[in-house]
Amino acid sequence: MAWPTDRRPSDALTGELVPELWSSRIINHVRSYLCCAQVVNTTWKDQLHKGDKVYIPVSTTISTSTVDPTTTNKIPSSGVTTTFTTTTASISIDRWDQAIIQIDDSVKVQTQAPAFYAQKASDAAYAIEKVVDTSVNTLFASLASAVYGSDGQTFTDDILVAMMEVLDEADVPRSDRAIIADPSMLADCYKIDKFMSYDYGKNPLGHIPSEAGTGGYRGTIVAYNLPLYITNNLVAPASAGAYGALLHKDAIGLVIQSAPSIEKDRSAAAASDLLYVRCLSGDAIVRDTFGYCFYTRKA
Repeated sequence: MAWPTDRRPSDALTGELVPELWSSRIINHVRSYLCCAQVVNTTWKDQLHKGDKVYIPVSTTISTSTVDPTTTNKIPSSGVTTTFTTTTASISIDRWDQAIIQIDDSVKVQTQAPAFYAQKASDAAYAIEKVVDTSVNTLFASLASAVYGSDGQTFTDDILVAMMEVLDEADVPRSDRAIIADPSMLADCYKIDKFMSYDYGKNPLGHIPSEAGTGGYRGTIVAYNLPLYITNNLVAPASAGAYGALLHKDAIGLVIQSAPSIEKDRSAAAASDLLYVRCLSGDAIVRDTFGYCFYTRKA
């Protein structure tokens, strides 16, 4: 009687005993750098549950008045702030994502890779992280300003200067800003002398230690002290380019219950072990004037 094949990876052939030995080293599948969650505000990632809502008060501007020494034993009639927050932003914990892997006993028998379970758990955790990352970058196009430029545009210093100006005019702090884009935008940056030359400061793009180039970080545009992150996981509209963004971290809030949890279970009826990776999360735009979305040259 042939072994069941519907749960077995295609490289385990047709359920027959495989004469060849599998390598003891597992080659990872291709993974995009996931960096969007790194550049938004995750301050509120306490232990929460699906259906919870995090309310985030946004402070108002404080008014001032001239000191009047003739007023005694009373509150001045003007210049008194009594309202402390504007409309409260909120983030709902409305995502409960999971990745499930089923490994039947015949696959375990045919697999000599010692780290098979750990590898598949890592793959599942990455799948969950990608869902969260995608959910965050989907919000880029909903920031206050319209998407800058035209679809498929070549990134230039003028584009960056224009977007920086918009954020400056909205009193967005220069600290904690970052720019997130795709490889086509990075390729365009390599042709801009201001971004590449030591004349504008230490460690321009392309001149950073190799270990600093992991996780999507590709250096700092030193003329503006602006970290640059590159990913292939940006949302692309229906035509040429993807949506990149110039962001202050407070533009978007991300709430994750905790790191993705990993559980193992046994299904005797299916002669299989199961790995469950689950995560509760939510995200929302908190301050829509604190970011600017732009078109990249290609998706």
